[in-house]
Amino acid sequence: MGPTTTKGAAFVLARRVRSWLEGDFQNAADGMGIRMSAVTEPETLSEHTALRKTESLALIILDTNILTKSDIASATTDLVKIIRASGVDRVAVPWVVLEELTAHRAVPYREKYEAAEAALSSLSEGTPWPIHVTLPQMDLQRFQEEWRRKWLDVVDIVPTSEAALKQALIREANLLPPCKQVTATAGGDTEKVGGRDAAIWLTAIEYARDHPDEKVYFVSKNTKDFGKGTVYPYPMNEDVADFGDRFVLLTSWYDVVKKFAQRADDLDEDAVRSILSGAESINAIETEASRLMLLTPELVGPDFEATMGIFVEGEGTLLGAEPVRVVGWASLPYVDFDQATDLTAYHIGEHVWCTATVRWILSGPALVRDSLRVQGVACVWETRVLLSTTNSDVQLTVLRGQRTSALSSGQLPALSPEVAGYASLVSRERRWMELQRREFSGRLTQSRLEKLIADARASPQEPLF
Repeated sequence: MGPTTTKGAAFVLARRVRSWLEGDFQNAADGMGIRMSAVTEPETLSEHTALRKTESLALIILDTNILTKSDIASATTDLVKIIRASGVDRVAVPWVVLEELTAHRAVPYREKYEAAEAALSSLSEGTPWPIHVTLPQMDLQRFQEEWRRKWLDVVDIVPTSEAALKQALIREANLLPPCKQVTATAGGDTEKVGGRDAAIWLTAIEYARDHPDEKVYFVSKNTKDFGKGTVYPYPMNEDVADFGDRFVLLTSWYDVVKKFAQRADDLDEDAVRSILSGAESINAIETEASRLMLLTPELVGPDFEATMGIFVEGEGTLLGAEPVRVVGWASLPYVDFDQATDLTAYHIGEHVWCTATVRWILSGPALVRDSLRVQGVACVWETRVLLSTTNSDVQLTVLRGQRTSALSSGQLPALSPEVAGYASLVSRERRWMELQRREFSGRLTQSRLEKLIADARASPQEPLF
């Protein structure tokens, strides 16, 4: 067992393991912080704001162009999450922006699928024998929903009202800013554009109008259509006429960083490592590892790389180790802090917020893919995390995680006798014994069949069965 796991936690862990393996999956999941229910609809900003009850009344509303060139796992999105997690200021996008960000991923996906479909059809037509390859059905809706969820992990959403959408179309039809007319063809044909830009702008305006006690920072690189925040064309000037200094236009992500997050040069790295190795952080990583890597009741898992220990049975002494592919954790893994690098800190409000790349050692019972046996394994999991060194009420947050990797030779002590005993205990539970019985039965039947086929080839006159 890892050094940060107490005996009390071990008893709790054993109870969760027993619940899980005896089929009481919801009870076990509740204890592990996992929600087994279906994904719910995302909260609107007003709902989210009511839950947070932040003292500061400021909202940062981002245009599509601020995030469109940022990967979902980037320094920009990390900082958005830091500002959002600080509770000092909030970060959101209009509904239209969320759909544009989703479309930037969905359109290439659909084009690639259609290209693959055409290539497969062409290959089939040009091959004199049947090509038994089929593409899975394109699920564009599922793809879109997945990317919406990814972005909603980064930002809140400001609903775009029906009135704002109607007004945006009216402005486009009448070429009222931020809408305009552009040349569409070489022959000089023109078309009216900017309806979505108008909807984004009007969403920010509506929010500022409906929340007179809040200050709104609208952030967009599109200075051609929105301007630079000093002078606005009609009717945009009338939109902001009554706001005074409550509505501010920023024209770059750098302006956001300069305004809301100051780099901290006095970070206490020892304090960061102390927090990372503490029980609360270990528990947070246990929960996240369980959410991402624990086997489902249907034995579906993420399939990841690990190192399997070869132990003396009943004793737990490590004889050797070998890399394996794992279907998923059979029970909650132990977690040990290994190292932290690439520490970056910001002053936001009254607190210091830090991001770090952290390497954890996960160990415990897992279902090995090749053998379908529960074995004691361990792996390295690298994550980018967010924490505060000055706000003790804030728990560690995993911003993103990398794929796991096998242990190095220096990390093999993670395959401890405790891990061996834990895996042995779990492997004897009813769920896994039944799986082994089915697997053994299948292999035995297959070996008998292979023997009969071999005998038939040696003596063709004898019947196979």
